[in-house]
Amino acid sequence: MEHILKVSPKGQITLPKKLRDALEIEDVIEIELKDRKGIVKKPTTEDIAGCFKKYASKKKITIVKAIKKATDMVAHEIATKNN
Repeated sequence: MEHILKVSPKGQITLPKKLRDALEIEDVIEIELKDRKGIVKKPTTEDIAGCFKKYASKKKITIVKAIKKATDMVAHEIATKNN
């Protein structure tokens, strides 16, 4: 698969939709160029961790309490779905 990419005056590139779909790119990525070949780097957990900040609880709780709360929520959802 070969694609020609254009670089804007600001140094930005746009990947054609067919290429993004083929590489399963949905968000921000890094591309490493080596020997005139591009390697797409998928974002790591650390790269995307901040995007969930608005969903985080304002209260600081332990992981044990967070797991219990999530388990209780799922159990409640299942119980109400079956009634």
